[in-house]
Amino acid sequence: MKKVLLLLAILAVSLQLNAQSGNYYEEEEFSTNDLPVLYLGIGTGTNSYTGLLGGSINYRVQNKLFIQAGLGLSTWGYRSSIGLRYDRGYDKGFTFGLGVANSSGVNNILLELETANGDIRELDMKFYGAFTLNIKAGYNFKVGNNGTFYINLGYAVPFEQQPWNVKDGTSLSVTSQQVLEILAPGGLIFGTGFTVGF
Repeated sequence: MKKVLLLLAILAVSLQLNAQSGNYYEEEEFSTNDLPVLYLGIGTGTNSYTGLLGGSINYRVQNKLFIQAGLGLSTWGYRSSIGLRYDRGYDKGFTFGLGVANSSGVNNILLELETANGDIRELDMKFYGAFTLNIKAGYNFKVGNNGTFYINLGYAVPFEQQPWNVKDGTSLSVTSQQVLEILAPGGLIFGTGFTVGF
């Protein structure tokens, strides 16, 4: 919880500093009316809002503020997400985001894992659906007239602990549990992708 509060505080300070710094453009030279309202894109990453591979929609609600949604594949089933994104620049520069992601889980999956007895066995498992609170920061690079290439880093705070079950009740070794914790939603965020405005 302390990590979440710290990241939210950093995000709030960054937004406040941006409000004091003003726009990147002179008002006479630049109009936000010339910018696209809707951006469609593809992305990849770990704990990112598009998952390992997916698509995104970004809708400009006010100048530099966007509603952002993603849908894709993840290590924990299908990934869907929604959140807010704030850009410091109109078409390039630093970006900050806060959102919620859901991974659907997988009802039946066979994995070779080490049991508490030290045996390696193929186990029938269930991955439960899991939510995360995603806090991220990144940088947008302008590509062409309406394209953006982005890189994001952040942290995904999991709502559920150990969202999995071994169907026959076999106890897992500490190593196997650590592997599943890496695969499960939550932890460091790295995301990259490309969007085009319309």
